[in-house]
Amino acid sequence: MATSNTQPHSVTLEVRARVTERPAELGTIVAYAFSQGGALLDMQALDQEGYAGLSIKIGKEGQLVRVMVGPELDKESISAGELLRRGAIDRHVPVRPDMQRLPPVLFEVTPDIWRIWLGRFCRVNGTLLKRTVSGGVVLDLPVCNATVDIYEIDPWPLIIAGLSEIDLDRLRDIVDGPWPPIHWPIPPRPPEPFGTQAFDALTDVALNPQPLPPRALLASAETRPAGTLALPADLVLAARADRPLFERAVLAHLDLLRPILCWLFRFPVRKTKIATVTTDECGRFHALIWRSVFNFDQPDLYFTARQRIWPGFWVEIYAPTPVICNTWWNYVCGTEVILTTTHPLAHACPPCPPIVAPNNWVLFMAIGNTSVWRIHGANLDTMTGAPGHDPAKVGLLDGTSPWGGTLRPRLEFDNSLRSDLGVYYYRVSYKRVSEPESAWRPSLEAINRHYTHEVGGDLILEQYALGPKAVGTTPYLYEIPPALPPVGQWSIPNAVLDTQSAVIPTTAVAPGVLFDEFGVPTGPDQGGLWQIKVELFDAAGAMVDPEALGIKWRVPESYDLTGTITTLDAAALGLVDAALNRMVLTVRVDNNPAFARIDAPTVGGSLAADECGVMRYTSRALPVGVPFEALQINRFASYSFYVQRGAVSPPEYSIAGTAAASIATMPGAIPPSPPADPLPTVDSLLDACTLAGFTEQLYVAHTGTDGWSRLSVYDRSAARAFVLAPQ
Repeated sequence: MATSNTQPHSVTLEVRARVTERPAELGTIVAYAFSQGGALLDMQALDQEGYAGLSIKIGKEGQLVRVMVGPELDKESISAGELLRRGAIDRHVPVRPDMQRLPPVLFEVTPDIWRIWLGRFCRVNGTLLKRTVSGGVVLDLPVCNATVDIYEIDPWPLIIAGLSEIDLDRLRDIVDGPWPPIHWPIPPRPPEPFGTQAFDALTDVALNPQPLPPRALLASAETRPAGTLALPADLVLAARADRPLFERAVLAHLDLLRPILCWLFRFPVRKTKIATVTTDECGRFHALIWRSVFNFDQPDLYFTARQRIWPGFWVEIYAPTPVICNTWWNYVCGTEVILTTTHPLAHACPPCPPIVAPNNWVLFMAIGNTSVWRIHGANLDTMTGAPGHDPAKVGLLDGTSPWGGTLRPRLEFDNSLRSDLGVYYYRVSYKRVSEPESAWRPSLEAINRHYTHEVGGDLILEQYALGPKAVGTTPYLYEIPPALPPVGQWSIPNAVLDTQSAVIPTTAVAPGVLFDEFGVPTGPDQGGLWQIKVELFDAAGAMVDPEALGIKWRVPESYDLTGTITTLDAAALGLVDAALNRMVLTVRVDNNPAFARIDAPTVGGSLAADECGVMRYTSRALPVGVPFEALQINRFASYSFYVQRGAVSPPEYSIAGTAAASIATMPGAIPPSPPADPLPTVDSLLDACTLAGFTEQLYVAHTGTDGWSRLSVYDRSAARAFVLAPQ
């Protein structure tokens, strides 16, 4: 893409901060400017009038400058992440090459902000996210350019006082019981999980903002049958008293009753719109609200969000109901509200986690949505020479799982590569570790980004092609994405395709080997160690020397790629080939499917089943053999096997373990008893029965991943049934 001919120059970015009710003890307030990559561009203390001038270099490429106002920090600790941790406020300013003057950036530093640094106003901070699932992996992406409406809900004293006698009698019935069965847990207020169980984003549903019941009630709920939970005696007695006494008792026990009322008594509440704000490119929004004089403690807030999707149409993308169950009760001013929508039409933008890295970096972030840091050999604990290094585990995810399917490396680039160093392109190639240099295969699939911009007040989505393209005499290059699109903002309509930087089809170059019906592989293993290579090129398509230009190859020091992402020098991990100007990552590929088979069961060591599948026994003490084969040629699979009588649960016999590599080694893949279940007998299977039917189920799950999801396409299963009957 053509770049501007504007000569590099510097302009002054004016920062104007109005500090309200500034106390004498408040120290120096400083304005900071950071690049998109997190590099400090300039900093200046605000004068007595709240003014500072920041010098911003304008080069040939546009950039997004992050301007922050916050307390003065030691030079060693200055970073965007640390400023946010200490309560700084920020704005994002697009700086384009043709700009000769930048508009001033205005800040309101209210008491609820500066108090963190050392009325009835309350600062509301929040982030609007779109939750999307790809291959079972949950992604929360920021929703930009959305309009968020903030409502204040009547406080509980007004809600209770406004209930009609009929509704109040319903409330009395709830308190006095008995209750219908309750399906615990009642949704808690995020981010605190309910009880002591860990929160799993892949399996738990989104939690609404209801507060938790007290731990005493929770403990009671875990030990009592549903419908027998006991409320405090004074509350139950008040339910039989006159209205004023009952209202006071309800308000006194509101933390306990609120989630129960959400479940049993979802009455309407009155909401008043108090603010409308727009989310920025990171999905964040801020509002300064005036608390109602009728609210005697903290405000109770409810949020909705809408976005202009089609010309002339607004779509409500977030408006959870019922309102009473999705209100942020007793919101603490200045804390962050996380709103999560799953609306399919919500337009998401690229994630905005701060990246901590030196200037001029290239970050090999992930394969798919899985951090490179989790690969054996690509972190401090498992790098070559480290105590935890195991040559047999090199390239495995978490030291246990191989890679396969279609791999989609994700690279991030410091904008200074384009703007200051003239590096515009990259190339990704791959080969087996055992193959010669001539065997490198370049990524060939189209890589695109998307951006949104307004045309006549309507939001338009357009595509920006990165490649592959031939530049000069060099083929198969991809353009390093510019910090800013031609107009508008970057967008992510598809979380998988809009974050990939290359495509590696491992199924084409390392296909899996099938088993025949007898559990024998039909060919040699095509998997093994593969290398992924990244190289950089200038605007003319010539390969550059990253070391000579001061470019730093980095990997994330993060397992989950959330929050502030600190990075580590890839060269220190042995991942950089400086002599050949490239970074090389090694992964273990295995596309070999699993194998599952259940053989005929036996009683007392003999095949006793007749043509109807009935096995006759002469003694209940006889052992019942339930042989099966769970295989994967490199043991990258786990299995679960069980025998179940009729519809009885749990199964009479179950066992799980790691798949064997061959039928000959299958006996060694059976866990010993104990700790596994003892081998079944006629008596253990029949229990109180004398005649019963049984089902055998075997599932073998491949442990490989493509970075987005487990390779379940390589799973296999088997089933069988039999009947035990007396002779």
